[in-house]
Amino acid sequence: MNADLIILCVAFSLFGIELFVLKLKKRKITLDQTVLNLGLGMIERLIGILTINFGLYFFTFLIHWRFIDPFGPPWLAFAVAFIAVDLMWYVYHRISHRVSMIWAAHMIHHQSKEYNFSVNFAISPLGFVARIFVYGILIFFGITPENIIIANAVNALYQYLLHSELWPEFKGWERIFVTPKFHQLHHSSVHEHLDVNYGGVFTIWDRIFRSYRIDDIPVVYGLTKEIEQQDPFHTQALFFLKLIQNFRKLPFKRAVALLFLGPEAQSSEMPRIYKVPIKHNIPRIIFGFLIFIAGYIFLSREEYPDWLSFTIGFFGIFIMSGLILRYRHNYKEEV
Repeated sequence: MNADLIILCVAFSLFGIELFVLKLKKRKITLDQTVLNLGLGMIERLIGILTINFGLYFFTFLIHWRFIDPFGPPWLAFAVAFIAVDLMWYVYHRISHRVSMIWAAHMIHHQSKEYNFSVNFAISPLGFVARIFVYGILIFFGITPENIIIANAVNALYQYLLHSELWPEFKGWERIFVTPKFHQLHHSSVHEHLDVNYGGVFTIWDRIFRSYRIDDIPVVYGLTKEIEQQDPFHTQALFFLKLIQNFRKLPFKRAVALLFLGPEAQSSEMPRIYKVPIKHNIPRIIFGFLIFIAGYIFLSREEYPDWLSFTIGFFGIFIMSGLILRYRHNYKEEV
């Protein structure tokens, strides 16, 4: 938990530095989009804490079933693990774009209409769970849980740094490594850029599986269909509700098939979960963030029950997100 809190602080610090530079350069960055991305990340961290121990237990359990023992000196074992983790990331990442029930979790990472470090926070805890199962396959091939965890951390840090427009193009580097521009095309909703550039660190997987693309077509960030209600709770649940709605409106076999087809197979109609006004201001954002941090810290303290810590954490997210519930009160009718 302490290490997790340190990582969270480092991530926020890097974003703070980028934000300062963006302001100096007078680059566009909106409060609404930034708060939405951060709110999504806070939900992921609260729920993600529950899955950390499960991941360690699952990896340890699979050791008894591996058919290749750990091999080579430590440096070679880690190098193999790093390449293997990057390959499995590519596999998971491509599946998350081509299978609707996985896209429902991954979609929130692509909803941002801006491209900066805050996009890294817009992830789903369900995606973390899915990757546990994907990376678990490597245990069978003699890769140790320790090397998987460290390799994944390095891979995640590298990808974190990609999400910024402040970097130069690193032209030519994309022949081997994923560059910021290479990944920008992946986040573009332009038709030519859909379903390309899935790599995390190396671009060789995109070349092998024919998803590699590099061009000078201007990018347009975000989804092909904008989400109307842009708060973290609505955004997290939207596409999942869409898949559930299919079972009410379509024949059962078709609804099941749509779980495994790509998002383009879904109807253009999106469910309306709720419509709540959103109003942001800096004091409320800071206050909500501090409440969230308090709940997040309480999760590591045994004297506080988990339900209380989660309640505090989610209450902080609710405040920071600017959600305002308006109730109509007609005095004359009441009299």
